[in-house]
Amino acid sequence: MSFSTTLTVATPSDLEVTIERMFDAPADLVFDCYTKPDLVRRWMTGMDGWWVSTCDIDPRPGGTYRYVWSGPDGESMGLNGVFHEVERPARLVTTESFDDDFGMGKMLIESEFHAEGDRTRLKQTITYESKGQRDASLATGMTDGMGISFASLDAVLAELTGK
Repeated sequence: MSFSTTLTVATPSDLEVTIERMFDAPADLVFDCYTKPDLVRRWMTGMDGWWVSTCDIDPRPGGTYRYVWSGPDGESMGLNGVFHEVERPARLVTTESFDDDFGMGKMLIESEFHAEGDRTRLKQTITYESKGQRDASLATGMTDGMGISFASLDAVLAELTGK
């Protein structure tokens, strides 16, 4: 069976970035990989040599999350978020901001997990407070890091599903 693992990125408005990616696993499992710390730590690593050193997640409306990534040369990057909607296994809505905001400000992130047979199409819409913040986010290489992490998520999902 062949399917695209290409990350598609679009800017449908001056404030938004949409990201879509297909995963070869059921929606409930992909959703779990976004909401269970032991699974998040395994795939959301970003660039080579980085790892998730802090991963605290309380996936309920009003619950918070905190991620800190550590790099090979002692660097770190952290973010905080709040869950606004949690509809397992179809939808997460959060707000988040990085400790060093990189000019990105506070972001609203809507993640939709669309079941397509035994596969899942993830669509994330990130809404920024200004066009400048959206553009600053794209300039960080954010989508490159997401592509790397999503390839790691493929490997975790393959292990969990036996595919």
